[in-house]
Amino acid sequence: MRCDGLFLNGPAHRLPAPVDVAEAVADGRYDPADLAADEYASITVATDEAPPEMAVAAARLALSRAGTPPSGIALLLHASTWFQGLDYWPTASYVHREVLGEDGRYAPALDVQQMCAGAIGAIELAASYLTADASRRCALVTTADRFGGPGFDRWRADVPGLVYGDGAAAVVVGREGFARLLSVSTVVDTALEGMYRGDEPFATAPGRTVDVRTRRAAFAAADARRLVGSVRERTTAGLTEAVARTLEEAGLKLGDVARVVFPNVGLRVLRTGYAEPLGLDVARTTWDWGRRTGHIGAADQLAGLAHLAESGQVKPGDLVLLVGIGAGFAWTCAALEITARPDWGA
Repeated sequence: MRCDGLFLNGPAHRLPAPVDVAEAVADGRYDPADLAADEYASITVATDEAPPEMAVAAARLALSRAGTPPSGIALLLHASTWFQGLDYWPTASYVHREVLGEDGRYAPALDVQQMCAGAIGAIELAASYLTADASRRCALVTTADRFGGPGFDRWRADVPGLVYGDGAAAVVVGREGFARLLSVSTVVDTALEGMYRGDEPFATAPGRTVDVRTRRAAFAAADARRLVGSVRERTTAGLTEAVARTLEEAGLKLGDVARVVFPNVGLRVLRTGYAEPLGLDVARTTWDWGRRTGHIGAADQLAGLAHLAESGQVKPGDLVLLVGIGAGFAWTCAALEITARPDWGA
């Protein structure tokens, strides 16, 4: 989808204090061999804030940075990947009440479930919603997660190379801003959906411990043998196609792009699964920042964009790619052009 006249504004994050990964290695929670390959430095860990509370904080900061009043928001989308603190309850409605209140009476509040691609997928939905009606000025995208025990072991629940941090991020999508939204597109491959389901039976209530390693092993033993092409080939194809489509729609080449914001995966996975298939130098990514937060669900890209602006690492004229990958599988990519130095940035 090529986007005309739309911008991202006020990206913000709420990140709790980091915990040194050496502590987790010392007490046996994190495998030292994984640390050697991943090279994470720290992981952000929430101790007193639930995901919706972090989302509210990030959203308020995003609106303040963008100079957008709550009454200017026509749509609120909240993305998440795991438990938000309560069952049978819409998180987006809580964020809406706390941030927009009565000023958002005509702004739908919707939860987005695209796993770790959710925030960038929400930007694509928001762009479509605003494009459909010129009277809709802005949309607010939020995302937040907290990966706590006993249901989720942030160090070992997923495959090696993924350690999960906690946090939230938000951004305003609208008619003005510091980053022009050039294009955004999604590629899906639901033949890989079983990688995060395995052979577990459907339950009647939540509460089971997440064990992605066992689920993926079950998928590899059964479903993966029926695939045309290997899992690695298909995930690489999804990534490269999403990036290529987005660049083509924006009239760009990858060499034009100054910075790429990927999920905050470990260094070995970043190199072999993301950078090398695209022919990209890791130095052009936000790895040095991401290794200090861990993989914060769907918030990596928006928080990474906020970091680039806050630290002055992007300037007007720079092109940035936000790349989201979510189990299911979906790859969503957004191309941006930095058009101004925000007064809240470096």
